[in-house]
Amino acid sequence: MSSAPSLTSLRAFAAVGQCLSFTEGAHRLGVTQSAVSRQIRQLESTLDIALFRRIGNAVELTEAGASLHERLAGAFDLIDDAVQEARKTVPRQKLTLLAPPTFASRWLSRQLVSFRQRFPDLDLSLHLSPDDNVRFDCVIRFGTGPRDRHSSTRLLVEQHIAVCAPEIWSDPERLRRSCLLYVLDRALRLPTWDNWFASTQHDRRDLPENAMEFATLDMVTEAAVSGAGLAVIDRNMIEPELASGSLVQIDPVVVTGPYGYWLDISTERLARSRVVHFARWLQQLAHSPLR
Repeated sequence: MSSAPSLTSLRAFAAVGQCLSFTEGAHRLGVTQSAVSRQIRQLESTLDIALFRRIGNAVELTEAGASLHERLAGAFDLIDDAVQEARKTVPRQKLTLLAPPTFASRWLSRQLVSFRQRFPDLDLSLHLSPDDNVRFDCVIRFGTGPRDRHSSTRLLVEQHIAVCAPEIWSDPERLRRSCLLYVLDRALRLPTWDNWFASTQHDRRDLPENAMEFATLDMVTEAAVSGAGLAVIDRNMIEPELASGSLVQIDPVVVTGPYGYWLDISTERLARSRVVHFARWLQQLAHSPLR
């Protein structure tokens, strides 16, 4: 034997030997079947022995392979036990995040199952408003551009669409008696409907004249779902409602930007691996076509 086999090839052999399937072994390891096959070939070449016997589409361990697999199974159990014991001695890490309420409740909350799967040993502390007593690892900010002296990445850009409950749009009389729903910002209506009308061929007289005003986007969304009226809402925030059909888009026009959600990380915090990994995960989710 010219050199010792790699731990990767031994792991691949142990996985395939346990289920006697290259496909299933690759699935358990989270790699491709070709990668597993390559590792097995390298291991057999290094040891200069055959570990598997191919019988049609099935495989079985050779006598030498069975002997090696039995010893490796016990060895990897010991390794796994050692790793788990080591983890118990390390204090759990926490990531502290500041995010706007709308983003937190209507987008980020949908990603928390994925967060728990991706970071099983990381606790998340989510804040909705600044606190002088808290040093945030990451800040998600609503704005139009990057922040000075920070690593700033745009996660989402607003994509406003006009929506309502399907029963309103399909009933002209109910539509006529309905109203437009607005979000308030410091007692003033956000210009979402003005921007939408400016981008469409609709005349204001085509839609109801009555109005309702709400303090938050969550309230507007719930009102629209309940059939209270029509609203212009960022599509990123109502994907579940659109997918379920509880809200329908009444016009193909999408008013994009200029505002969006940015992830800001200070230079100091970028030195922390948990922050870097979290940022990459968040960016991958935000840029995925299926969120």
